[in-house]
Amino acid sequence: MTEPVRVRPLTRTDVAVAAALHARVLDMEFLVRYGPAFMRAYYRAWIEAPDAISLAAVDEQGELVGTLLGATDTTSHMNAMVRRSGWRLASRLALYAAGHPALAKDLIITRGRRYLRGVARLVTSRRHGAATGGSTVERGPRIGEITHVLVRPERQGLGAGRVLVLAALEQGREAQLDEMVLVTPPDQDARGFYERLGWIADGDVTSRSGEDFVRYRYLLRRGDPPGGGGPPGLR
Repeated sequence: MTEPVRVRPLTRTDVAVAAALHARVLDMEFLVRYGPAFMRAYYRAWIEAPDAISLAAVDEQGELVGTLLGATDTTSHMNAMVRRSGWRLASRLALYAAGHPALAKDLIITRGRRYLRGVARLVTSRRHGAATGGSTVERGPRIGEITHVLVRPERQGLGAGRVLVLAALEQGREAQLDEMVLVTPPDQDARGFYERLGWIADGDVTSRSGEDFVRYRYLLRRGDPPGGGGPPGLR
């Protein structure tokens, strides 16, 4: 069974609802642990940065039932987030971590070095008055990424996740990408969902926090249409 949903761009007016949905569905994710204010700032930064894929699935009443985040150029998008919003995000992280010593320790151990490199890039780019990313030289395949597909738990299995993923793939085609990638937890429902849509398993990965994931690829240049619907109960 499916329900009528349409996909539109995620906007600033959706940020509060989208961030709350993220915290509800992925309550143990690293970013969620830094509180609602940080999550709202993170979503605003994501949406506003160039090369973002940010989509909303809404029902017939216009209620947001799902979201998808990704990027058509991951490096360019992340560099833009750092340039435009890095200080704001860092200050919210630091403010929240100051009141939660265990989280502060975890942040330093698992992300500290990478975040310091990001701040260094931000300082360098401002000092030289130029962006650090976005080379015009082609270096291999053009690869986009889906980072999050989130659907309200009571609406999962009704088609919202499927239409969000298909819309992201179409955005990848419009950007003339060669392929898109994502990672997902290694449970069978998640794997079946993406494999039914034509995604190809491409090995296991482990996050900096120790979580295990399966990496998937979708080849946009092969000329095949996307696969059919996903299984009940997933996204």
